[in-house]
Amino acid sequence: MKAQRMKIVAANGLLVLLPSAFVLASWANAGRFDGAFYALQGLELLAGAANITLLGLNMRDGLRLAGRLRLRATGDK
Repeated sequence: MKAQRMKIVAANGLLVLLPSAFVLASWANAGRFDGAFYALQGLELLAGAANITLLGLNMRDGLRLAGRLRLRATGDK
């Protein structure tokens, strides 16, 4: 599961975050702050939030695999 998440994180970073950062920087330098700029910025924020969430889940699973984090008594897997 962790490896599958990392593939998504990598693809998200290379296909969404990196290109949008370059485009946003270019548009900002040109002073182009229109609807497309804010839409792309919103997409970048959502993609970043998804990456942070997936990385957090990987960290949790890694701690569980290492025995440093126990499962909850409520049946959380």
